[in-house]
Amino acid sequence: MAHQSVQSILVHFGNLFLLCKMLGLYPHDLQTFQRTQTMQSSKVGTAMVIFTMIIVTIFYNLLIYSFSEDDRELKASQSTLTFVIGVFLTYIGLGMMITDQFSAIRNQSKIGELYERMRMVDENLLKEHIVIDISGITKHSLIMIGIAVLCELTILISTYATLVNYTEWMSILWIFSCFPTFYNSLDKIWFALTLNALRQRFFVINSALDDMVESHEKLKLWLEQSSSRKPSAVLNAKFSSSLEYLYKELTHMDVVKSYNSGKNKISPITHSLNSFGGGFESPKKPKKLTSKPPMLNIVPESELVGDINNVEEKLNNFCQLHDEICEMGKMLNELWSCPILVLMAYGFLIFTAQLYFLYCATQNQVIPSLFRSAKSAIITTIYLSYTAGKCIYLIYLSWKTSLESKRTGICLHKCGVAADNNSLYEIVNHLSLKLLNHSVDFSACGFFSLDMETLYGVSGGITSYLIILIQFNLAAQQAKDAIVN
Repeated sequence: MAHQSVQSILVHFGNLFLLCKMLGLYPHDLQTFQRTQTMQSSKVGTAMVIFTMIIVTIFYNLLIYSFSEDDRELKASQSTLTFVIGVFLTYIGLGMMITDQFSAIRNQSKIGELYERMRMVDENLLKEHIVIDISGITKHSLIMIGIAVLCELTILISTYATLVNYTEWMSILWIFSCFPTFYNSLDKIWFALTLNALRQRFFVINSALDDMVESHEKLKLWLEQSSSRKPSAVLNAKFSSSLEYLYKELTHMDVVKSYNSGKNKISPITHSLNSFGGGFESPKKPKKLTSKPPMLNIVPESELVGDINNVEEKLNNFCQLHDEICEMGKMLNELWSCPILVLMAYGFLIFTAQLYFLYCATQNQVIPSLFRSAKSAIITTIYLSYTAGKCIYLIYLSWKTSLESKRTGICLHKCGVAADNNSLYEIVNHLSLKLLNHSVDFSACGFFSLDMETLYGVSGGITSYLIILIQFNLAAQQAKDAIVN
């Protein structure tokens, strides 16, 4: 296999992949991943994921059956609405986990292609002297895994210790109540890390364009200052080799190009002969300077000045890379579209139901067995913060990635404005049309976009439905009281 100049970001996914593989969430081959850092399909891994899915489903139903006494009491004492909500939401978490696992099985061949395309983009960015720092992925993944484990253990242990009768051996099944949400968290951590990697690549392209504008502005400022100091001897930013010799003779200066810094430096040189052909100056008796020594004059270098074909090639390369990253964003959205939709539905319903059951608990009403955490306001706060955190973070990250992809067109136009060149304007306008047709927006199966507007709408919907549920509950309790009286 040929040597790869750029590492894949999967190098830093090792801990996350190992955890997902051990829990039966992802079907990809473990040995291939550890050896080559690639995602390869595996029939054995697929069988393990299906087996894990069946085992968790069986024990999850045993858990529900073991606490069925509480649910039968709920049906007899509470309204039909409360009972139906409890039954429906009891299985939505399990359905979310199954959706994640089926999506992993279905997309196992495509996800490897996604990361290989990302590695090729990194290689092309390296050709443009842009290096992507991927060292922080491991740290971010460990932080998110740690938060997920901490929240799951806190909710599980606190609920088990305070609200479950742990003297019965069947209570040990309560541990399976956290499996669906933990599996979902691991899957969404994988999605978030990949999405953030795409956002980082948009950012470095935009930063490179901004640096081109900044360096050109520095060059224009230097030319203005030089013109004000020496009106008769303004150095043109682009001069030919024939004029360079004349410039050296007139100014006793030499142009030294530093390939390390990428800037043209003008440094004074000491000629061995004076203007009249005199001999060497004695090093033992240096002349005392009667005036200020010549200052080191550094000429800023601008990539927007020079051969227009080179500028066009560089900008075109950036736009092609931008288009490729947008295509990867669309591919990523397609792979995780169904799991994201189910997660958002789960977050909306669970957030509303948990608050509703918290209200029921304050009124000393019976609530579904798997929602007994609503009896504690502290556990409810932790649980809702954990669930809402996943949804909000994914929406925010998708929104920021979309904005970063659209900012490239603005950065490109800044280059045209800074250069103030008609030919460059035409190039920028042509490339802007390409960028306009290759934007990336993230959605949940096309039902709604993942942006701040959706988050605002969901917040309003939760409030509205919670008020409606409480009103129905009040009406049902008033009706029961009237019958009893």
